[in-house]
Amino acid sequence: MTAPVRADVALTDIRPVIQEIMRAVLEHDVDPAVDVFDQGATSLAFIRIVAQIGERYSIAVDVGELQEASIDQLSELVAEQLNSQEPAT
Repeated sequence: MTAPVRADVALTDIRPVIQEIMRAVLEHDVDPAVDVFDQGATSLAFIRIVAQIGERYSIAVDVGELQEASIDQLSELVAEQLNSQEPAT
Protein backbone atom coordinates (compact mmCIF):
# COMPACT_ATOMS: atom_id res chain seq x y z
CA MET A 1 0.00 0.00 0.00
CA THR A 2 1.32 3.41 -0.96
CA ALA A 3 1.49 6.07 1.74
CA PRO A 4 -1.01 8.94 1.44
CA VAL A 5 0.27 11.94 -0.49
CA ARG A 6 0.78 15.24 1.30
CA ALA A 7 -1.52 18.14 0.43
CA ASP A 8 1.27 20.18 -1.16
CA VAL A 9 1.76 17.83 -4.11
CA ALA A 10 1.91 19.70 -7.43
CA LEU A 11 -0.47 19.12 -10.31
CA THR A 12 2.52 17.90 -12.35
CA ASP A 13 3.00 15.13 -9.77
CA ILE A 14 -0.67 14.12 -9.79
CA ARG A 15 -1.29 13.91 -13.54
CA PRO A 16 1.12 10.98 -14.25
CA VAL A 17 -0.36 8.96 -11.37
CA ILE A 18 -3.91 9.46 -12.65
CA GLN A 19 -2.81 8.69 -16.20
CA GLU A 20 -1.23 5.42 -15.03
CA ILE A 21 -4.38 4.47 -13.08
CA MET A 22 -6.51 5.08 -16.19
CA ARG A 23 -4.10 3.17 -18.42
CA ALA A 24 -4.15 0.22 -16.03
CA VAL A 25 -7.94 0.12 -15.72
CA LEU A 26 -8.69 0.71 -19.41
CA GLU A 27 -5.72 -1.39 -20.59
CA HIS A 28 -4.66 1.20 -23.18
CA ASP A 29 -3.14 4.67 -23.31
CA VAL A 30 -5.51 7.60 -22.91
CA ASP A 31 -5.27 11.14 -24.30
CA PRO A 32 -5.14 13.33 -21.15
CA ALA A 33 -7.22 16.12 -22.69
CA VAL A 34 -10.09 13.94 -23.98
CA ASP A 35 -13.02 12.61 -21.95
CA VAL A 36 -12.33 8.96 -21.10
CA PHE A 37 -15.87 7.98 -22.08
CA ASP A 38 -14.97 9.10 -25.61
CA GLN A 39 -11.97 6.77 -25.40
CA GLY A 40 -13.82 3.58 -24.52
CA ALA A 41 -14.34 3.82 -20.76
CA THR A 42 -17.53 2.38 -19.31
CA SER A 43 -19.29 3.66 -16.21
CA LEU A 44 -17.95 0.68 -14.25
CA ALA A 45 -14.39 1.38 -15.40
CA PHE A 46 -14.77 5.03 -14.39
CA ILE A 47 -15.98 3.99 -10.92
CA ARG A 48 -12.87 1.81 -10.59
CA ILE A 49 -10.65 4.71 -11.70
CA VAL A 50 -12.24 7.12 -9.20
CA ALA A 51 -11.99 4.53 -6.40
CA GLN A 52 -8.28 3.97 -7.09
CA ILE A 53 -7.61 7.73 -7.20
CA GLY A 54 -9.46 8.15 -3.91
CA GLU A 55 -7.49 5.33 -2.32
CA ARG A 56 -4.15 6.64 -3.62
CA TYR A 57 -4.71 10.18 -2.34
CA SER A 58 -6.94 9.37 0.67
CA ILE A 59 -9.74 11.62 -0.57
CA ALA A 60 -13.34 11.25 -1.71
CA VAL A 61 -13.24 12.40 -5.33
CA ASP A 62 -16.30 14.55 -6.04
CA VAL A 63 -16.86 13.76 -9.73
CA GLY A 64 -19.93 16.03 -9.74
CA GLU A 65 -17.43 18.88 -10.01
CA LEU A 66 -16.11 17.66 -13.38
CA GLN A 67 -17.02 19.24 -16.71
CA GLU A 68 -15.57 16.17 -18.43
CA ALA A 69 -13.91 12.98 -17.27
CA SER A 70 -10.42 13.61 -18.66
CA ILE A 71 -7.06 13.07 -17.01
CA ASP A 72 -6.46 16.81 -17.07
CA GLN A 73 -9.79 17.60 -15.36
CA LEU A 74 -9.41 14.81 -12.78
CA SER A 75 -5.86 15.95 -12.00
CA GLU A 76 -7.03 19.52 -11.40
CA LEU A 77 -9.89 18.30 -9.20
CA VAL A 78 -7.59 16.11 -7.10
CA ALA A 79 -5.06 18.94 -6.74
CA GLU A 80 -7.82 21.31 -5.58
CA GLN A 81 -9.09 18.78 -3.06
CA LEU A 82 -5.61 18.04 -1.73
CA ASN A 83 -4.72 21.71 -1.45
CA SER A 84 -7.92 22.48 0.44
CA GLN A 85 -7.18 19.88 3.13
CA GLU A 86 -5.90 20.98 6.49
CA PRO A 87 -2.28 19.96 7.08
CA ALA A 88 -1.77 16.99 9.37
CA THR A 89 -0.48 17.89 12.81
